[in-house]
Amino acid sequence: MKKFVIIILIALMHFALSVLIVPATLSVGSAVSTQQAEPSLTFKTLVVATRILHFPIISQSLYSRHWFPGRWIYIPIFLNSFLWSAGIYLLHYFYNKLIKKKKNGYRKH
Repeated sequence: MKKFVIIILIALMHFALSVLIVPATLSVGSAVSTQQAEPSLTFKTLVVATRILHFPIISQSLYSRHWFPGRWIYIPIFLNSFLWSAGIYLLHYFYNKLIKKKKNGYRKH
């Protein structure tokens, strides 16, 4: 049960970041586009972070926006966050297993 709670907490943090980064990126983008000909480093960084956070599920090419009208858009965002959190947890789990093997003197003969 503790593992599932950890996965859900990581998913909720990722979900919050995924939802909040879009308006931040749009805000910086609209402010930058009126002042400069080329996007700033801040804007470029926000765009890259948005693409990373929304990978792999949230992509314009994967689904029609009509499938998730209005607030239903949060369903694929949360599924994406859950995938990320499960992946992060699995990486952490396997990393800990590897460390324990090395500490216990695992050697090939």
